[in-house]
Amino acid sequence: MWSNLKKTIWQWRGVLFVAPTVATLVILLRLTGLLQGSELWALDQLIRLRPPEKTDDRIVIIGIEEADITAYNHPVPDRILAQGLEKIKQQQPRAIGIDIYRDVPVEPGHQELVKVFKTTPNLIGIEKVSGASAGEGRVAPSPVLKELGQIAANDIPRDSDSKVRRGLFYLKDTSSGGQVLSLSFMLALRYLEKEGISATSTEDDRQWVQIQNTLFPAFEANEGGYVRADDAGYQVLLNYRGPRSTFKIVSFQDVIEGKIPPDLFRDRIVLIGSTAPSLNDYFDTPYSSTLVTAPSRISGVEIHANIISQVLSSTLDGRTQIRAWPEPVECLWILVASIAGSVLSWRWRYTKGTLKLVPQIVAIAGLGGTSYFAFLNGLWIPIIPPFIALVGSSVAIIAYIARTAADIRQTFSRYLTDEVVANLLETPEGLKMGGE
Repeated sequence: MWSNLKKTIWQWRGVLFVAPTVATLVILLRLTGLLQGSELWALDQLIRLRPPEKTDDRIVIIGIEEADITAYNHPVPDRILAQGLEKIKQQQPRAIGIDIYRDVPVEPGHQELVKVFKTTPNLIGIEKVSGASAGEGRVAPSPVLKELGQIAANDIPRDSDSKVRRGLFYLKDTSSGGQVLSLSFMLALRYLEKEGISATSTEDDRQWVQIQNTLFPAFEANEGGYVRADDAGYQVLLNYRGPRSTFKIVSFQDVIEGKIPPDLFRDRIVLIGSTAPSLNDYFDTPYSSTLVTAPSRISGVEIHANIISQVLSSTLDGRTQIRAWPEPVECLWILVASIAGSVLSWRWRYTKGTLKLVPQIVAIAGLGGTSYFAFLNGLWIPIIPPFIALVGSSVAIIAYIARTAADIRQTFSRYLTDEVVANLLETPEGLKMGGE
C-alpha cells in the first residue's frame, strides 16, 4: 500500500507542489487589494450581461430637466415647487421623496411651501450626512420637515473608481450619534406600510434587516472582490434593475402644466430629483461605460429608485439579491481552479502542438460560464483570482516539465547520443524498460 502511495505521489508530484503554491500566492495577492479593480470590473460585466428586467411601475420619477431650469430657474422657487407637490398629492401617491436640498428658503412662495410640507405626511425631504459620501460636507435638512420627522439621508457610497455598486439603508449621524434612514429605504418602508409590512432586525449578533421572510445581508468590508472597503452604516450590494432611463420619468414642467395621465402617481412612490446634465447630479455605475460605447452616467434620483425597487421587489416579488460566498469558500474555489489548471497541464503534458491548450481553454470557458449562471441566481463568485490561479498553475506545470526535461537531458547526454535522449524525453514510452 505504501509503495503504491509513493508511486502515485511521484506520478503527480508536479500537481501536488504547484496547485497549493499557486493558489496560496493568488490568495495573498488578492488580500493586498491589487485584484480589487479587476474583480469589480468583472462584476460590472456580469451585471451588464444579465437579461433585461421589466420596468418597476411602482416608482415614478419627476426629473428637473434643462427645460425646467429654463422655465423656472434654478433652484426651483418655493412657490413652483409647492404647486407641483399639490398636483402630485391630488393623485394620492403612497409616498413622495424630494431629492432636492431645501435647507434655505427660495423665494417667492416660501410660506406656501411650508404649508404644503405641514399638510403632506407622506412627503420625505433630504439631508446630506457629513463624511458619508466621498468626504463631502454636510447639507442641512429643511427645518420644517426636520421638525416633522420627515427627513432622510441621500448619501450614496462610491467605490475607489467612483462607481456606485452599493446602496445605503441607514447610516450614523456623527453629530448626534443617532441613526438616519436613507431616502430610498424610508420611502420603501412607507410603501410597505400600506401592505401591512414592517422591517425588523434578526435576533442574532448580525442584526441584519429582515422584511417578512426576506433578509437583506449587510455589506462587509471584504465581501466578494472588495478588500478593506468602507462598510460604515448599513450597506447592501446594489442589484440594479437596469441602465439609465429604466424607470418611468416625466418632466417637472409637464406636472405643473397638467400634461400627465390623471392616475400616473396613484398608489406609487414619486421621486423628485435632478436629471439635468448642467446640475451634475450624476454618478458612474456598472452601466457607465463599455469598450464600444461612450460613457453613460445615471442620475442620483435614479440610483435611489433602484434601491427602492430592490427592497420592494425582493420583499414582494421574491427577486434575488446579490450575495457573495464567505471568504473560506472563495479561497477553496481558487484552490480548485489551481488544481484544475495543474492537473490538465500535467495530464496532457505529452500532447503535441496546440491540442494541449484545448483542456485549459475549456476550463476557462467553464469558469466563466459557472460564474455567469451563478450570478443569474444572485451569487457573486470570484472570476479573476481563479482565472489567474488556473492559468498560473498551467504555466508553472509547463515550466516544471521543461526544467525537469533539461535536467534529464543533461544527465543522459553523458552516456547516450542526442538522438536517443530526444527519443526518451519526447515520447511517453521512452523510459519503458526494453531491449531496443
